[in-house]
Amino acid sequence: MVFSFMLLMTTSEKQQTLPGQTGPQQHKDAGRSRLAAVPLEKIAGLVKKDGGLCLKFGRAYYDPATDLDRLEADERIAVLCEPDGGEKRVLYLEEDTSHKVLLTEYLGAFQHLSRRGIGIAFAERIK
Repeated sequence: MVFSFMLLMTTSEKQQTLPGQTGPQQHKDAGRSRLAAVPLEKIAGLVKKDGGLCLKFGRAYYDPATDLDRLEADERIAVLCEPDGGEKRVLYLEEDTSHKVLLTEYLGAFQHLSRRGIGIAFAERIK
Protein backbone atom coordinates (compact mmCIF):
# COMPACT_ATOMS: atom_id res chain seq x y z
CA MET A 1 0.00 0.00 0.00
CA VAL A 2 2.81 2.39 0.77
CA PHE A 3 4.44 1.66 -2.56
CA SER A 4 1.31 2.48 -4.57
CA PHE A 5 0.84 5.71 -2.64
CA MET A 6 4.39 6.79 -3.39
CA LEU A 7 3.96 5.88 -7.04
CA LEU A 8 0.84 8.03 -7.26
CA MET A 9 2.62 10.93 -5.64
CA THR A 10 5.54 10.59 -8.02
CA THR A 11 3.24 10.44 -11.03
CA SER A 12 1.25 13.49 -9.95
CA GLU A 13 4.45 15.44 -9.30
CA LYS A 14 5.72 14.51 -12.75
CA GLN A 15 2.49 15.62 -14.40
CA GLN A 16 2.66 18.97 -12.68
CA THR A 17 6.12 19.66 -14.08
CA LEU A 18 5.31 18.71 -17.70
CA PRO A 19 4.07 21.53 -19.88
CA GLY A 20 0.62 20.97 -21.35
CA GLN A 21 0.37 19.88 -24.93
CA THR A 22 -1.53 22.00 -27.34
CA GLY A 23 -3.61 20.68 -30.19
CA PRO A 24 -2.72 21.16 -33.84
CA GLN A 25 -2.85 24.74 -34.98
CA GLN A 26 -5.47 25.51 -37.59
CA HIS A 27 -4.78 28.16 -40.16
CA LYS A 28 -7.44 29.93 -42.16
CA ASP A 29 -5.99 29.09 -45.57
CA ALA A 30 -4.64 25.59 -45.02
CA GLY A 31 -6.65 22.65 -46.24
CA ARG A 32 -9.82 24.42 -47.23
CA SER A 33 -11.93 22.50 -49.67
CA ARG A 34 -14.76 24.12 -51.53
CA LEU A 35 -17.88 22.27 -52.52
CA ALA A 36 -19.66 23.80 -55.45
CA ALA A 37 -22.22 22.94 -58.06
CA VAL A 38 -20.44 22.82 -61.40
CA PRO A 39 -22.32 22.90 -64.72
CA LEU A 40 -21.89 19.71 -66.77
CA GLU A 41 -20.38 21.63 -69.69
CA LYS A 42 -17.45 22.57 -67.41
CA ILE A 43 -16.66 18.98 -66.34
CA ALA A 44 -14.28 16.93 -68.48
CA GLY A 45 -13.85 13.23 -68.71
CA LEU A 46 -10.32 11.94 -69.08
CA VAL A 47 -10.09 9.39 -71.90
CA LYS A 48 -7.36 7.66 -73.86
CA LYS A 49 -7.48 8.48 -77.55
CA ASP A 50 -4.90 8.04 -80.31
CA GLY A 51 -2.21 6.87 -77.89
CA GLY A 52 -2.56 9.81 -75.52
CA LEU A 53 -4.90 11.39 -73.02
CA CYS A 54 -7.72 13.67 -74.05
CA LEU A 55 -10.27 15.75 -72.23
CA LYS A 56 -13.79 14.93 -73.32
CA PHE A 57 -16.54 17.51 -72.88
CA GLY A 58 -19.69 15.97 -74.32
CA ARG A 59 -18.73 15.23 -77.93
CA ALA A 60 -15.74 17.58 -78.06
CA TYR A 61 -12.19 16.35 -77.46
CA TYR A 62 -9.24 18.47 -76.34
CA ASP A 63 -5.58 17.56 -76.05
CA PRO A 64 -4.40 19.04 -72.73
CA ALA A 65 -0.93 19.64 -74.16
CA THR A 66 -1.89 21.50 -77.35
CA ASP A 67 -5.48 22.74 -77.02
CA LEU A 68 -5.15 25.17 -74.11
CA ASP A 69 -6.23 28.16 -76.20
CA ARG A 70 -9.24 26.23 -77.49
CA LEU A 71 -10.18 25.17 -73.95
CA GLU A 72 -10.18 28.79 -72.84
CA ALA A 73 -11.98 30.05 -75.96
CA ASP A 74 -14.73 27.46 -75.46
CA GLU A 75 -14.97 28.49 -71.78
CA ARG A 76 -14.14 25.02 -70.47
CA ILE A 77 -11.88 26.50 -67.79
CA ALA A 78 -13.80 27.77 -64.75
CA VAL A 79 -12.75 31.12 -63.28
CA LEU A 80 -13.26 31.34 -59.53
CA CYS A 81 -13.14 34.53 -57.48
CA GLU A 82 -10.79 34.34 -54.52
CA PRO A 83 -11.61 36.01 -51.17
CA ASP A 84 -8.67 38.38 -51.68
CA GLY A 85 -10.15 39.61 -54.97
CA GLY A 86 -7.94 37.55 -57.25
CA GLU A 87 -9.03 34.94 -59.75
CA LYS A 88 -8.22 31.25 -59.90
CA ARG A 89 -8.59 29.17 -63.07
CA VAL A 90 -9.67 25.56 -62.63
CA LEU A 91 -10.33 22.62 -64.92
CA TYR A 92 -12.83 20.16 -63.47
CA LEU A 93 -12.35 16.45 -64.13
CA GLU A 94 -15.03 13.89 -63.56
CA GLU A 95 -14.06 11.29 -61.01
CA ASP A 96 -12.89 8.12 -62.74
CA THR A 97 -12.89 4.90 -60.77
CA SER A 98 -11.78 2.66 -63.65
CA HIS A 99 -8.07 3.37 -62.95
CA LYS A 100 -7.20 3.15 -66.65
CA VAL A 101 -4.95 6.21 -66.52
CA LEU A 102 -1.54 5.87 -64.92
CA LEU A 103 -0.25 8.58 -62.62
CA THR A 104 2.68 9.32 -64.93
CA GLU A 105 0.29 9.78 -67.86
CA TYR A 106 -1.88 12.08 -65.80
CA LEU A 107 1.06 14.21 -64.64
CA GLY A 108 2.52 14.44 -68.13
CA ALA A 109 -0.79 15.50 -69.63
CA PHE A 110 -1.48 18.23 -67.11
CA GLN A 111 1.93 19.78 -66.63
CA HIS A 112 1.04 22.19 -69.45
CA LEU A 113 -2.07 23.36 -67.60
CA SER A 114 -0.10 23.89 -64.43
CA ARG A 115 2.47 26.01 -66.27
CA ARG A 116 -0.32 28.30 -67.43
CA GLY A 117 -1.72 28.65 -63.91
CA ILE A 118 -4.68 26.31 -64.36
CA GLY A 119 -5.45 24.02 -61.43
CA ILE A 120 -7.17 20.64 -61.59
CA ALA A 121 -10.12 19.72 -59.40
CA PHE A 122 -12.03 16.47 -59.35
CA ALA A 123 -15.81 16.53 -59.60
CA GLU A 124 -18.20 13.85 -58.52
CA ARG A 125 -21.74 13.49 -59.79
CA ILE A 126 -24.33 13.72 -57.06
CA LYS A 127 -27.13 11.25 -57.46
